[in-house]
Amino acid sequence: MAVKTIAVVLVAHGEAETSGFFENYRVSRHTLDRASTVMHIPPLLRQVISVSSSLKKKMRAGLAAGSPQNQLTRAQAVTLQERLDRHTASFPGIRFEVRAAYSASEPYVEDVLADTRGYDGRIVVPMAPVDNALICGVLCAHLAGSSTSLELSRTRVIGRLWTDGALHRAYMEHLFESGRAMPVSKREHNVLMLLFHGTIIKDSNGAVPSFHTGHKETEAFSAHLTSAIESDPRSPWGNIMTAFLNHDVGGEWSTPSFGEVCMKVGRSGCRHVSLFAAGYFSDGNETIHQAAHLAAVSPTLKVESIPCLNDSHAFSAYLAGRVASAASQIIAFSGVSRSDVM
Repeated sequence: MAVKTIAVVLVAHGEAETSGFFENYRVSRHTLDRASTVMHIPPLLRQVISVSSSLKKKMRAGLAAGSPQNQLTRAQAVTLQERLDRHTASFPGIRFEVRAAYSASEPYVEDVLADTRGYDGRIVVPMAPVDNALICGVLCAHLAGSSTSLELSRTRVIGRLWTDGALHRAYMEHLFESGRAMPVSKREHNVLMLLFHGTIIKDSNGAVPSFHTGHKETEAFSAHLTSAIESDPRSPWGNIMTAFLNHDVGGEWSTPSFGEVCMKVGRSGCRHVSLFAAGYFSDGNETIHQAAHLAAVSPTLKVESIPCLNDSHAFSAYLAGRVASAASQIIAFSGVSRSDVM
């Protein structure tokens, strides 16, 4: 019996792992070049932004040597591979090969997808809870333009994670059952701040973006999580607030911003603030510095940062379930029948 291989590609954004100028420049330029496929960013502006941001990171090398996101994504791939390997009996004759790939750093997702074209199946997992044009849109367009009809029939892109109750339960397990120390002051003195990636609402000319930003989905995801946490008897937080991590560029962005919520929390009289970047599956440059920012604004507050899902048991179990479901679809509908593998 020939063993058939299904590639599982975890696709994260990708960030520079060091403070090196050229590494940061490549990541920044690749990010902006991808973004320019759905929004207008002049080439000269992309060059200026890439150079200036890389210089800033080089000058701040003593404060932040680099982002942990790529390493965490590799750890997520290893954890998922181990979990899938333990459950091979569910798919006799099938071998899963989990690989980490990135949109803005090496190994680039386009290269990994090219390497796996000859596999018996491909399952692509964008490592973000909310779909938008810059994540699933660009990725699916690339797959459609670079794959044959047979390859597409054996490819599944896992999306709409934000609607999945199983993911919401994984968040609850991560928050309450990981053994992490919770606030011990009275509930009414504790705030949980849920952080999400900001989206542009209107450009500098007041026009609504012509591409899918995922803003409405993010708001719905935040509401789902807030309701679930508030109704959980294990929750030590008396107030749950949503904040958006926006970029400092022209236009109107998601509200309330992180800065706005920090000011509100500082005036609220609370004593303990827990930051949780719920809109991210792995910690990176946008998440790891926010606790220090809040502590600087309100030095009397006790501030803690709860890690993202990263490679937690709850998250790897959730991903394994989604991968198994996608693999069953490939086996059933794309020519890799169960009679071929049993």
